[in-house]
Amino acid sequence: MIPVLVVDALAAYRLTRLVTEDRITAPLRDRVPAGWASELVGCSWCVGVWAAAGVVAARRLAPRAWTPVAEVLAVAAVVGITAETL
Repeated sequence: MIPVLVVDALAAYRLTRLVTEDRITAPLRDRVPAGWASELVGCSWCVGVWAAAGVVAARRLAPRAWTPVAEVLAVAAVVGITAETL
């Protein structure tokens, strides 16, 4: 069994990438006005902190609901990382 921390870390990674780099969220990022807010949504370190905080909160507040979501995000993260190296 994979430790919960690893699953949650991969889920936070995937959420961070979704916000900062994925094409599917580009239209939303493009709507953010220039300035600190647009810099924030493009900064993986910045978004990563908030994604990690959300993941930890979800794990503590709603573990039953969060677990399948975290597992999907974690698997998607591993698939994405693997696909980039091929």
